[in-house]
Amino acid sequence: MLERIVYVSRAAPGTGLDTVFGIIRAAHLRNSQAGISGGLIFLDGWFVQVLEGSPEAVTRLHARLLRDPRHAGLDLRARERALCRLFRGQAMALRTRACLDLALLDAFGYTPGFPVARFPADVLLEFVVRACRPVRGPARSARPRADPANRTGSD
Repeated sequence: MLERIVYVSRAAPGTGLDTVFGIIRAAHLRNSQAGISGGLIFLDGWFVQVLEGSPEAVTRLHARLLRDPRHAGLDLRARERALCRLFRGQAMALRTRACLDLALLDAFGYTPGFPVARFPADVLLEFVVRACRPVRGPARSARPRADPANRTGSD
């Protein structure tokens, strides 16, 4: 059986990208060993995270997060049974403002702090899933293709 949690927390003062990258480096090894997968968004000083794994592993990790001084006011938005992994093969996907599509933020009406009125658990989950989808690499040729519809006849 799988369990999933979704939470939001404020980053403690002084928690910046270097700290977040350190969190991810440690999480990859620890989560892989514990059978945990998930996604983490760090945006405007806020964390939003989805974790999934066995109920025991998720409970242990949640307890550790509650004691972590890099988080303030951890707000557990959902704890539910999961029928499948949404982050298969991702010990911890990370997205920061620099790698988030602005259209995605607009589509979800992003507001700092992920207020529950705009981001109830189901919306928050969908936001993290969409934000953490694996990034597709560029096409083989970086040169733009000619568009036949835009030909001027001056070739």
